[in-house]
Amino acid sequence: MKVVLFTDNSLAIPLESLCDLLNATCRSISFYVGKESVRFNSPEISCPGTYNKLSKKLVREAAKFDFAMIFTTVQYDNNYFYEFEFDRSVAIISFSDWNLLTNLPITNGAVFFVAVVLNHVYDIGNTHYEVTGCVNDFRQDKTMIDLCMRAAFLCHDCREAFKPTRGQKGVLQDIEALLDRVSQASRSHKDVLSTSKPPEPAADIFDVFLCHNSNDKPAIRQINNVLKDAGISTWFDEEQLPPGIPWQPQLEHQIGHVRNAAVFVGKNDFGPWQNAEVRAFLSEFIDRGVPVIPVILKDALKIPRLPIFLKQMTYIDLRKSYQKNLSRLIDAVRRK
Repeated sequence: MKVVLFTDNSLAIPLESLCDLLNATCRSISFYVGKESVRFNSPEISCPGTYNKLSKKLVREAAKFDFAMIFTTVQYDNNYFYEFEFDRSVAIISFSDWNLLTNLPITNGAVFFVAVVLNHVYDIGNTHYEVTGCVNDFRQDKTMIDLCMRAAFLCHDCREAFKPTRGQKGVLQDIEALLDRVSQASRSHKDVLSTSKPPEPAADIFDVFLCHNSNDKPAIRQINNVLKDAGISTWFDEEQLPPGIPWQPQLEHQIGHVRNAAVFVGKNDFGPWQNAEVRAFLSEFIDRGVPVIPVILKDALKIPRLPIFLKQMTYIDLRKSYQKNLSRLIDAVRRK
């Protein structure tokens, strides 16, 4: 998905820096700075009235992208933050009276509403009419926006309700990554654009490292495909290690950018991952607080004896209720 961003003459947001951060955070959604100028001549924004009066040049530029967002301080006639119709590919986001609602930087709000509007576009989850803390409590209501930006998450029910099509893989993870970035900056009361540590390149970050015996490769390939279909990025040796390249340096480089490790054991018992190098890598995962999830493959004859540093971990047993427990593995990886 390609998204273009505009600001009108009432608001000064550094769109170049904003797009740099958004693109560094997201894998499947790309962001661009709009070239056309925007000016609202009315004291209030209405939908569809104001949308119908957007300049032809702006509409033509926006049409080159999948979606467009316009930031302004002009208020909506209903005092919403944003509003749009599903047959349009444009959303106007109003930061009217922002300083009366929160003391957080308006740039944090811009990243937050990019995530929220995209969440709305993809119809992820359902609006909650009770307060749950999920962003779907606060799509348009200005109440508690400060708290919502500091929490900035999608609840389990909303995530589970989203069934992405093939062209939507990775969208949920992008939205959650943006919400995480807003939450971390807002809780520290920092401008999301000026955090001291620059974002890691998205291509180097993996949700889960698949540790397995090479003899179990067919079963791991199937699981790898299921995880990727669920929008999870996997570190799988035959996909990530180029032929003829020593694997130890590659893995050492990657170890700091993996969020979870799944250790698979089947009828072939333990494999090469049990040697000194890989055991050291898994110990490093544990030292960094990375969850290590033992997974018993469905062809295992019995629960194998786990290495001492894995015995304390709750394992997932795929021998019973394969699909249900595979969903448990997906949930465990997403939770981190």
